Amino acid sequence: MTWLKSLVFTIVNRDKSSYDFSQHPLHTVTPHELVPNLEVGVYKKIVGNQPDLATLTLPRLFSTHLPYLSLPDSIKSSKCRVVYICRNPLDNLISFLHFSLQFDINKGNKLDMGILEEYVDKYCKGVSPLGPYENHLLGFWKESIENPQKVLFLEYEGLKKEPRNQLKKLAEFVGLPFSEEEEKENVVDEIIELCSLKSLKEMEVNKSGILSLV
Repeated sequence: MTWLKSLVFTIVNRDKSSYDFSQHPLHTVTPHELVPNLEVGVYKKIVGNQPDLATLTLPRLFSTHLPYLSLPDSIKSSKCRVVYICRNPLDNLISFLHFSLQFDINKGNKLDMGILEEYVDKYCKGVSPLGPYENHLLGFWKESIENPQKVLFLEYEGLKKEPRNQLKKLAEFVGLPFSEEEEKENVVDEIIELCSLKSLKEMEVNKSGILSLV
């Protein structure tokens, strides 16, 4: 999701950068702050009140881990567009395992066969904070088929294999396709380079920055 956040933010804000990606906000602000999480980064931080989303700078970008069926009707019936990215089940399991171990003091942040078997068993039974992975994935996939103007379904593996084609598809979906001039000036390739996983890992803000989830 970090990768997708950086790509979407850069696409929709590229007119503000004047193509000077050396001064891009990603160099000083993490993707998670540029594209805040709705349930944690927006609503959870405001106790007893509703956030005034109208005060936020356009275009307003948010992320969420919620299944499609759990999204509020206000999102489903609005003109907002939803981009969903999935990974193959094995990679998803391993990623979830390592993420969970960071918060499980009883496991000591150490991976062994016993812990791996425990998580595989839970994963196959659909025991996770957001429900069975296949249900989560299929919810957005089905909506992308029935309502392709509302939901764009992307695959992590496809994005790695054909980043240029996938980036152009993403730009068209959000209503900001790349112009012929931009393609001639290699703007697409520059965005791919700026937002690559290697580039993001090397940025100092992602090495030393602290992300608050509470």
